[in-house]
Amino acid sequence: MSTERSDAHALISFRVRLFSVWSWLIALVVFAFGFVVLAGFIPPPQEDWSASRLAAFYEENRTGIRAGIIVAMFGSAFMMPFFTAISHEIRRIEGPGAGILAQVQFAGAVILIAFFQIICLGWLLASLRPEISPEITRAIHDYGWLVWTILIPTYSMQFVCMAVAGFMDQRERPLWPRSAAYVNLWCALTGAGGVLAVFFKNGPFSWNGVLGFWIPVIAFVLAMTMTMVLMRKRVLAERPAGATPVLQPDDEAPEAQARREPLGAGV
Repeated sequence: MSTERSDAHALISFRVRLFSVWSWLIALVVFAFGFVVLAGFIPPPQEDWSASRLAAFYEENRTGIRAGIIVAMFGSAFMMPFFTAISHEIRRIEGPGAGILAQVQFAGAVILIAFFQIICLGWLLASLRPEISPEITRAIHDYGWLVWTILIPTYSMQFVCMAVAGFMDQRERPLWPRSAAYVNLWCALTGAGGVLAVFFKNGPFSWNGVLGFWIPVIAFVLAMTMTMVLMRKRVLAERPAGATPVLQPDDEAPEAQARREPLGAGV
């Protein structure tokens, strides 16, 4: 009976890990549908729009903005299991008694998601009362986009932690190969242009500019998708074969795989 419980634990643990990895793709699809298709927030409204023009944008698409932002909030929630899975993998790389990089990465993820939820609530507030002053609508709207563009230290720190973890991973098959670690390090720097959005209302550094918005967003999505693919590969390599006991904590060296293989041939 204890062996059966151990087998069930291993299978459930595997499924949870795999779902956590796939949750990034769920977050991306759901978020894009809400934020882009329903709300029409990408490309972002121009920074130099007048208050009356921005108020008209909200008035013409009030229902779409409300529905889209709510959908986007639910989509962003799926980033939580994904970022938690990243911290789990970093902790395994750091080994017992450490976990500093894992904790910093997780803290950055919490701040990132929390602030995104907050700015979404702000955009919902801007759509709540059509009768309020256009200047108030614009102030709330501006706050959301400034936070989106300038709050880059949190996700930059996430990428730094993943890069360092990749460099220190001494396993035969590291989660982040050296090339992927350098990609993470590069992505940590791509959002730097966004901090200048408060100084520019148009041009490449504005919140809808190439350096202020497009490059950081595209780099973030591509780099996290790369991590999802690498993590999926590792999780599948560690899947319980048949009714294998609880998963081994880390090494996926060939000899470790060979020891397990007879237990799960054909699964």
